[in-house]
Amino acid sequence: MSNAPINKAPIDKVSTTESPINEASNSSGNGFTDKQVQQVLLTLLLGGTVVSFSNSALNPAIPVFMSVFDVDIVMGGWVLNAYVLAMSVGLMLSGYLNKKFPFKHVYLAAIFGFMLGSVIGMLASSMSFVIIARAIQGLSGGLIIPLSIGMLYQIYPQQQHGRVMAIWGIVIMMSLAFGPLVGAYLVEQFAWWTLFAITLPLSVAVMAMVWRLIPDMRSHDQETPFDIIGFVSLIIWLLAMMIWLSTLKIDFTHGISRRDDLLKIVALGALSILFLLSAVAWWAYERRQRHPLLNVRLFNNKTYLHSNIISISQTVGLMLCLLLLPVLIQDVMGESALWTGVVLMVATLVASITTHYAGKMVDKQGARGIGIVGIAISALSTLMLAWCLYQPTLWLLILTMSVRGVGVGLAYLPTTTVGFSSLPKDSVTEGAALNNISRRIISTIVITLTTLYIHSRSAQLLAAGSDVGIASAIQEILVIIALMLLFTLPSACKLPRAP
Repeated sequence: MSNAPINKAPIDKVSTTESPINEASNSSGNGFTDKQVQQVLLTLLLGGTVVSFSNSALNPAIPVFMSVFDVDIVMGGWVLNAYVLAMSVGLMLSGYLNKKFPFKHVYLAAIFGFMLGSVIGMLASSMSFVIIARAIQGLSGGLIIPLSIGMLYQIYPQQQHGRVMAIWGIVIMMSLAFGPLVGAYLVEQFAWWTLFAITLPLSVAVMAMVWRLIPDMRSHDQETPFDIIGFVSLIIWLLAMMIWLSTLKIDFTHGISRRDDLLKIVALGALSILFLLSAVAWWAYERRQRHPLLNVRLFNNKTYLHSNIISISQTVGLMLCLLLLPVLIQDVMGESALWTGVVLMVATLVASITTHYAGKMVDKQGARGIGIVGIAISALSTLMLAWCLYQPTLWLLILTMSVRGVGVGLAYLPTTTVGFSSLPKDSVTEGAALNNISRRIISTIVITLTTLYIHSRSAQLLAAGSDVGIASAIQEILVIIALMLLFTLPSACKLPRAP
């Protein structure tokens, strides 16, 4: 497979209809009727809503799981980590399955898998089963998201990508916004298992719509071989890395001598170098393959590369806020889970509104200016969030998270859209998978290290007589997030002014 160039495919003539929902589908060259385009879009939006809603609804319940099953924040963090890690596996498989089997069949299997995870979660009797349920849902979500994005880029012409992705972003963000509030209400009024049960009727509706409304599209590249070596080696690497990270809890939370300290540092350094070298070797192997598991050669496209750098940093910041805010509001401030839902809902609503306007702007102005402003706002608002933890109040958290929502709405989706648009249409599914798996793997590593740091740092502060140990640890993490975001400003400067 040749290096992925910036998209030079001819763009078919399109109508001047403003809304991409009404855009004639045969303008994309796939022969869809207007009605089919609308049906496909609505079906994919509902499927993405199920995945996003389930994920966000569970976030306020992390302290509840910790309490019900008597586990600490490190184990609680695996509610997120299991989902993210399994989603990485789904993302690895999405490109191959999309080429090997009809879109409709793969999508139906993914939705059914998500339903299976919901059933297991409902019946869970321990934290281990909750984590298994989330892993199954993550695997299914890892198929659903890139398949959906790839289909949208197939049925809409490039001039409409910003607007159709704005619609996608708004719907997904709305589900992310109301998910925490609904999840908090269910936990407060009923029980934690209802968080899984509520997605079942939605999943059934999506399966029915896919069965009836999605055309039976088949790939023209059904003979693509599966990169079994790349797949197995990456799975082993991920599992080994996560097991290693999990053992750090034991190393860092017990009193040890100075000699043990030195040995521990040497061992950790050696293992870190080993994991880094193995990752480099895997990357080099994938670049040489004609049919790689993940087409890492797409990073030769500089626009796609820099959009991914921004996307990864924004995702890490968002995931950490989703993990830390429930702990801060419920454990530190002593407020109910409903307030966690309110704070996250308001912030995500602001982000969705911002995304709507940013999606229209990026089609005309490109992503450079929008990305720079968005990164700056998200970084400064994260610093504001760290500052307000000295005397945290709910109204100040809502205000700060709302400002942060503006930054995320400007920085995340517009830059990602431009990155996808720079790829050939038949590479967008691979590009979406590579983008998502990069974000998920790095987020998993950072979340694990963050929970370990908060666990050990808060214990250290409490042992020193501080009564705000966990709040201080969260504050330190927020400052690091803000600095990380600021370091992505040069990537925003590399994005095109116009698509």
